[in-house]
Amino acid sequence: MASSYDFIIVGAGTAGPLLADRLTHTHAAPRVLLLEAGGAPSGPYLRAPYHRYHAPALRPDLDHGYISGPEEALNGRQIAYTRGKGLGGCSMVNFAVYLYGSKRDYERWDDLVNDDGEDGEGTFKWDNVKRAFEKIENYDSSGSKTYRHLADPSTVQHGVKGKLNVGLPPILETAVQPQMEALIQAGEKLNLDPNSGDPVGISIFPATYAKQGRCTSAIAHLTDPPKNLEIWTDAKATKLLWEGKKVVGVVTENGREATAKNEVIICAGAIDSPRLLLLNGIGPKSELEALGIDVKVDLPGVGKNLHDHVLAFISVEVDGSVNDKYAFESNPEIVAEAEKTWEKDHSGALAIHNSALWGGFLKLPGLETFEEYKALPKDFQEFLLKDEVPTYELIANSILWPPGTKLTEGNTYMSFIAFLMNPLSRGSVTLRSNDAAEKPTIKLNYLTHPYDARVFREAIRNTWNKLTTSTALAPYIVRKILAPESMSDESIDAFAKENASTVWHAAGTCKMGKNDDKEAVVDKRFKVRGVEGLRVVDMSVAPVTTNNHSQATAYLVGQIASERLIKEYGLDK
Repeated sequence: MASSYDFIIVGAGTAGPLLADRLTHTHAAPRVLLLEAGGAPSGPYLRAPYHRYHAPALRPDLDHGYISGPEEALNGRQIAYTRGKGLGGCSMVNFAVYLYGSKRDYERWDDLVNDDGEDGEGTFKWDNVKRAFEKIENYDSSGSKTYRHLADPSTVQHGVKGKLNVGLPPILETAVQPQMEALIQAGEKLNLDPNSGDPVGISIFPATYAKQGRCTSAIAHLTDPPKNLEIWTDAKATKLLWEGKKVVGVVTENGREATAKNEVIICAGAIDSPRLLLLNGIGPKSELEALGIDVKVDLPGVGKNLHDHVLAFISVEVDGSVNDKYAFESNPEIVAEAEKTWEKDHSGALAIHNSALWGGFLKLPGLETFEEYKALPKDFQEFLLKDEVPTYELIANSILWPPGTKLTEGNTYMSFIAFLMNPLSRGSVTLRSNDAAEKPTIKLNYLTHPYDARVFREAIRNTWNKLTTSTALAPYIVRKILAPESMSDESIDAFAKENASTVWHAAGTCKMGKNDDKEAVVDKRFKVRGVEGLRVVDMSVAPVTTNNHSQATAYLVGQIASERLIKEYGLDK
């Protein structure tokens, strides 16, 4: 016999736990079931700042193990596409960066989805977005008190009563300040608070860390669940239960059933949300029929419009005086001792190393002269030239890449990453068969759009030039570890084809849109078109690629959806 609830939430990644928390803590106190395909994560590499990059490689048990199809613009390479598996989802294995993006992103989002000019709560207008972020976060700005000249998040209002810990490191790693100051002296704009709505400039990135370590969505929202919230782990939803055109429940892979009096809300992410819809007959009619799946609703956009940031590492070996990263990382005894210190009181080297991720959201000079830019629709051209819209991102103080590279004794390394912002290439998520146990086909299609290929080339070139012309960095370079052979167009393009990879910011595969958008899967209320009792609430609904690392936007989606549900069902009356 199926268990019965008011709401069922499928997926306890980033948005799902927040949504469950908001619904269950209303005056009406509805009964909510939260399903998670993985378990309750524990063990190493999950909390200390030093390990912020390590979980995807060292904890395969917390990854769904997806791999993209051969990528045509990347020499046919396949890309490992990490998706967090366990309570907290990607918020436990990502780089923990917490950036809003540009206010222009959300203005554009609202323009694309708002049919009737609705204003206020529940919309993606910037004023509401900013208010929603304030509800999400417990923003600790005290960490930057010793370097206010480089980071000052108190210059704009941030939330201090939310459940998600956000902050800056209390101590900057050795090389951060001189390297930042060198770029600023070379003419780059300093941005004291990239979460002001304008991310453009060089800044230290806030992250979801506190004294105790990483704060995942599960830690923030599920640590002390109320009695009206039930959580099923190791419960992968594979089947939706129907009554006519209404979804009334779910069945898990191991046969457990649950029904929902009000709604089923899918929060499974940009890969698994479209996958679940497709398996249950919601998607492109021709694709479903070809796999022998009974078509419930013909929605052409399900699994389409996948957009994502693409990146490339640039690494150099440098004189050991630049930083102490390699001396620490390459000494197992020192690392082991640091692990003990962290476990004792959350202090020491593991609290400092990799704690300060800094970089810049930057604009390419002369973008408007590129032929690839001129070929774009006029409205998108205008968007790209807005002051608050970056063209690319540069990250510094990253990890040694490729992993395992051996350096000369006494030397160390610097790694930079170039990211493409506002990509126009579009990929897809499709089924291989009607078997729910089979992994989907993922096509990222990175750099298949001419604009993306051109801008990514220039992003790599500019990143390299900033590294090699900086008076604080260039004199210490010993050799290239990973970089183009030269700065010619041909060499950079060849480098990109062989080395471009993902930062796991997939979005758009259940795109939100207006009623006349034939590829829209959900409306502005997150409701799946043509289906009753079903919503999607995660990054798959995003119709734009936000200029950030998308964790903060995933939380935002959960917050805005919760406000709509609470209002529609009168849960706070």
